[in-house]
Amino acid sequence: MKELFFRTNSKVESLIGRELITNNTIAIFELVKNSYDAGSSKVEIKFVDFLKSNNNSVISTENSYIEIRDNGSGMTLQEIKDYWMELGTPHKEEKKEVRIRDKQIKTVVNRIVNGEKGIGRFGVDKIGSKLLLESTSFVEEKKTVVYFDWNRFNDRSKLLEQIPCEYDLVDKDPNDITGLKLKISNLRDNWITKDIDNLKRDLKKFLSPIEEENNEFKIFFEYIYTENGEVINEKERIVNDSYEYLKTNIFAEIDTNGLVNFEIVDKGIVTDRHEYLYSDGAKFGAAKIQLYYVDSADKSIFTKKMGLRTSDYGNIKIFKDNFRIMPYGEPHNDWLEIDKRHAQGIFRTIGTRDLIGHILLSNDPENGNNVLKEATDRVGFIEDVPEFSNLKSFVWEIIKHLESYIFSRIKERAKETTKILQEESVSIKNEAQDLLTTFNNIISSTNLPKGQKDEIFKEIQSKSKEFSKKINNIENASKQIENQIKIFSQITSKEGILFDMLHAIKNKLSVIDAQIMGFELDINDAGLDIKTDTLRIAFSDIYKFVDESLNKVKSSKLIKEKNNIQDILDEAIGFHNIKLKKENIALNTKFSTETIFVKCSKEAIKNVFDNLFSNSIKALSKITNKIITIESIIRDNNLEIYFSDNGSGIPEDKIPFIFSLWSSNTGGSGIGLASARDIIEDHGGKLLVVDLKKENISTTFLIKIPIVG
Repeated sequence: MKELFFRTNSKVESLIGRELITNNTIAIFELVKNSYDAGSSKVEIKFVDFLKSNNNSVISTENSYIEIRDNGSGMTLQEIKDYWMELGTPHKEEKKEVRIRDKQIKTVVNRIVNGEKGIGRFGVDKIGSKLLLESTSFVEEKKTVVYFDWNRFNDRSKLLEQIPCEYDLVDKDPNDITGLKLKISNLRDNWITKDIDNLKRDLKKFLSPIEEENNEFKIFFEYIYTENGEVINEKERIVNDSYEYLKTNIFAEIDTNGLVNFEIVDKGIVTDRHEYLYSDGAKFGAAKIQLYYVDSADKSIFTKKMGLRTSDYGNIKIFKDNFRIMPYGEPHNDWLEIDKRHAQGIFRTIGTRDLIGHILLSNDPENGNNVLKEATDRVGFIEDVPEFSNLKSFVWEIIKHLESYIFSRIKERAKETTKILQEESVSIKNEAQDLLTTFNNIISSTNLPKGQKDEIFKEIQSKSKEFSKKINNIENASKQIENQIKIFSQITSKEGILFDMLHAIKNKLSVIDAQIMGFELDINDAGLDIKTDTLRIAFSDIYKFVDESLNKVKSSKLIKEKNNIQDILDEAIGFHNIKLKKENIALNTKFSTETIFVKCSKEAIKNVFDNLFSNSIKALSKITNKIITIESIIRDNNLEIYFSDNGSGIPEDKIPFIFSLWSSNTGGSGIGLASARDIIEDHGGKLLVVDLKKENISTTFLIKIPIVG
């Protein structure tokens, strides 16, 4: 019988190169993984002869090139011929473990290799059309230099094996170390500053957040450019330190037999620990999972440290040994459908905005993860297999353990809050009773006619009953909130019955305020010396707590319309003008001359300005030359408002927590700034503490909000 054989056209190079590998980041990452598989302890990525620019203009030129260098085992000429030059080689599939004695650092490296498709090298073609490969091996006296021109493979009349790539054998330099150097030139894309920043950020996310694994394999990033005739070399190490600052997490391990161990840690304290056998088993193999719950304070710290919000960072990522399996956990990749479930149970679940973490797998055969195969295009696992479904089910089990703890904690804290409200109500009632008794005793001891005394006693009794009735209403409302806590675990949600209850309590507090004023007028008319300071302070504390809580939950209920932001700001300034004059505070304003519109709730944005004014006035109380400065500019289709004062300032160690509840630096509850930030974020903007580095300015808040035409 006659035989036929497949042939490979040169077109296949571009199909599995620049057409299969979809972006430069993935291409560079494939090369980084190759360095890892070669036993390297480090890899350096150099951007050479790029322009330096802080904006997003093009910074690559025709002379720009990218160099990737590692200190791994390198390849001999024969290995280059057998492995690098063979498409889809099974070499790494057969050799799952690499053991290399590194002569430079005198250590033995044992690694489970990551690559197995044999196509990663063609990602170079995605980056640039020319490649110079320089390989220095332990076992050869000379190093091998190979020259690739990927444009040659555009000749569709030839087979892949008919297109030559020249090479030389050259003497080693005394300073040469073993490893591989790839110089990629004739870049296919115009690079801008944002591309460089995105690459560094993505490389950081590709690495494991586990410190021990980060130390075993390091990635360095170099930016080499010329400025005023001088060569500048900026070098930094890429490290994934994303989770260091988070305080609430669950860590779980499952072995190949399905035995699960997990513990929940909150602020460094283990609050829960369990061991059990997972009923569905571990078809996917052994795994380690660490998930972090991020509240408002955590998000603020994370954004400051990482330079991006948790929602932009992503959610639950998967690592195999040291490296990310893309695209799991990317910002818009909700592979576990967490938000779909959250939408159906918002009061008892957490969403992707509140949850980040990682799953650690390994190519080590003992872990049994080899059943989870990566797709040929390197985009995720092959998902339509029972092992992947099993993994998802197990991750959900761990999420539910964390949710159970979080909502129990929220419920307890909410109960504590209502307890405070109830205790303060009792305090007001006792103070009022003491005041009434004192008032009665004083009236009894006066020389007023008996008829007049009886009339005063009658009036006091009547008002006292009304006063007690109003306080009872507050106590009843508190009990209703406590009952709702049993139904709705997340009492701090911006929705539902909590808003209505707080609003009702505030209305009743207004009545009580009028009642207290009535007592004070009666006392004044009678010419009596009775102090109501304690009663007034107790009432003020409760009113402030309810009012600020109401502001915090109501922003999402308000309708957003197109408003002139200047009108809102002018109204806020007008409201505080009398207070500013009384406190001798100078107000300096410098606004954009344009008429600026934003889509917002006027009342909610005004609340933000009111809070900033209130905080500044408190911070300026002990300052002699008091100044508040408000400036605005338009940048990138956003309005930026800088609200500054020269007051007492915020201690540096308090800044990361300034938007957290109970973190006030001016003696308040801290709800005000937490509420203000939630309002601005609900409008698609940001509220930040920034340092303008100007004289006569201690504290500056930046309000950044999108503008509309």
